[in-house]
Amino acid sequence: MPELPDLEYVRPILEEELVGKQLRGIEVFEPVVLRNMIGGSLGEFSGLVFRVLRHGPFLTFALEKAAGSAPGVSKKAVAGGTGSRAGTRKPSDDLGGIPEPPGNSGGLTQKADEGLAHGLAIIVHPMLAGRFRLNGKKQSSTAIRFHFEGFHLDYLDDRKMGKVYVCKGSDASSIPGYGKQGIDLLSSDFNMDYFLNAAKKSKKQARVFIMDQSVISSIGNAYADEILFEARIHPKTRMNQLGDDQRKELFQAIKSVIAEGIRTIQEASPDLEMKYREHMKVRNRKGEPCPDCGTSIRRANVLGYDSFFCPSCQPDGGKGFIDWSSLPGKQD
Repeated sequence: MPELPDLEYVRPILEEELVGKQLRGIEVFEPVVLRNMIGGSLGEFSGLVFRVLRHGPFLTFALEKAAGSAPGVSKKAVAGGTGSRAGTRKPSDDLGGIPEPPGNSGGLTQKADEGLAHGLAIIVHPMLAGRFRLNGKKQSSTAIRFHFEGFHLDYLDDRKMGKVYVCKGSDASSIPGYGKQGIDLLSSDFNMDYFLNAAKKSKKQARVFIMDQSVISSIGNAYADEILFEARIHPKTRMNQLGDDQRKELFQAIKSVIAEGIRTIQEASPDLEMKYREHMKVRNRKGEPCPDCGTSIRRANVLGYDSFFCPSCQPDGGKGFIDWSSLPGKQD
């Protein structure tokens, strides 16, 4: 899925491209992706984009509905485009590499319907494979096309698992998962005290805990693996089995890994639709040598999801998991 560092790269680009632009219609190629919560024809749906927000793993286009709005465009693609690639927000040195909380620039919503109550919204939950493309040709993965004056924005989804909600801003909290997001990890409210208080109450496996979006909003599969590797914690270790120092190290790993992910993606400046993962140390690197010790990276199933880890750097601590270090081929 596009994770927080991906969305922190995409959001400012879309903000610069879309804010102040008039949406003239929505073309639907894959109805399974769409959730029309306002009814009526979306071909005639229009509004002025005034904010692009991130709320956890959701991207929101906040719209002002124009009085007597004009009909939307036809189902033919609109030629031309803005011809620009918007700049990206730079990390703030004042926060140790963590970008300044996007709420300061209108990019993050802490409350589910903050800034949306008086207008309309298009809320996108990319899930596993959702991504965006400006002025691209229609392809098999094109699910939704947003028509603007002189250009279009496509939402692509190879697996058709993501969802695009068209709704009143006041109804945003009724979207599955939207209203139940926990503290955003780029928010000033995500601090050591909050994390330690939540961690000490949990008996979940470490990987499951940090991916619980009702607690921390939000960490996905790829960055969960990288965070646990940085903290030297086995993904199946339960939170109540960690010492105070380990919990503190886990908090610092969350902050540093996410900050580095944001910085790296911004510096790489990939195409808008690209999911950049070149900087990953363990994710999807089964069988490759650990960058720190040379032990082969392993893969394990954690609550139905693949998890990648180094069995030497992230030992299980004798908690009953396989002791990979005792098996032949430790350094293979």
